[in-house]
Amino acid sequence: MSQSNSTRSFQRPAVDSGTDSRTGDDPAVDTTEVLSLLSDEYAREVLNVLVGEPLSARALSERLDMSRPTIYRRLDRLESAGVIRSSMILDPDGHHRKRFSVVVDRMQLLLDPDGISLEVGE
Repeated sequence: MSQSNSTRSFQRPAVDSGTDSRTGDDPAVDTTEVLSLLSDEYAREVLNVLVGEPLSARALSERLDMSRPTIYRRLDRLESAGVIRSSMILDPDGHHRKRFSVVVDRMQLLLDPDGISLEVGE
């Protein structure tokens, strides 16, 4: 299987290293945070829906039957980790809303003697 030029690998530092977990070509993707988010059921549900189509927090809340604070907490973490991004849209009723979309096509967790790494493809 060939890898595209947009594939990036991110190495998680040793637990006791005290270094920032953001390494690799793009400091916008936080490996430690992504791994934490993938263990969060709510974050996974949000990602599963956003893979299908970009949505606002309100639409996610309605579709997933989750409270808006729960949705916003997960969206903030996912955006900070570099997995999703937001853009401003104008609703037909004239209100400005953020719409969230997934910015990675795939993530692959790799375990090797050097530690845990996350390979992200866009």
